[in-house]
Amino acid sequence: MTEYLNPAGLPYPEYGMNPGTATRDWVFAGGMAFDFDTMSRREDAVTVADETRLCLAEVEEILHAAGATLRDVVKMTCYLSDDAYRPEFWAAYKEFFGEGPYPSRVTYTVGIAGGCRVELDAIAVRPRSQAG
Repeated sequence: MTEYLNPAGLPYPEYGMNPGTATRDWVFAGGMAFDFDTMSRREDAVTVADETRLCLAEVEEILHAAGATLRDVVKMTCYLSDDAYRPEFWAAYKEFFGEGPYPSRVTYTVGIAGGCRVELDAIAVRPRSQAG
C-alpha cells in the first residue's frame, strides 16, 4: 500500500504533486524552501546554508511521518541553482547529518522554481516496524 505524506499540510496536491511517498520498503521525500503564498523562496532562507537546512528539515519531517530518520536515507539527489553555492551547501549538509555515515549523493546545477537555490530528493529504506 502506498502512503502519500504531507505532514506540514502544504498545498502541494493543489499543484499535482506530493512532498513524500512511502511504500512497504521505501520512503521518497523532497525538500524545498518554497513559499506557496508568494510562489518564491521562503523569506527565512536568507543564505544558502539556511535554505539547505530548511530543505533538510522538510525531508526529515516527511521521513518521520513514515517512521524513518535521516539515518535511513540511502540516496540523496541535490540540486543547486548555481555551482558557486556548492561549498556553503556542503558545509550545511554535513552539519545536518553530523559525523556520518552519509548517504550516496549526487549534486546537479539546474534551474529551480521560485528563485530557490536548493532542492533535495531523498530515498530512504523504511524500517520494517513502520511499513504499512
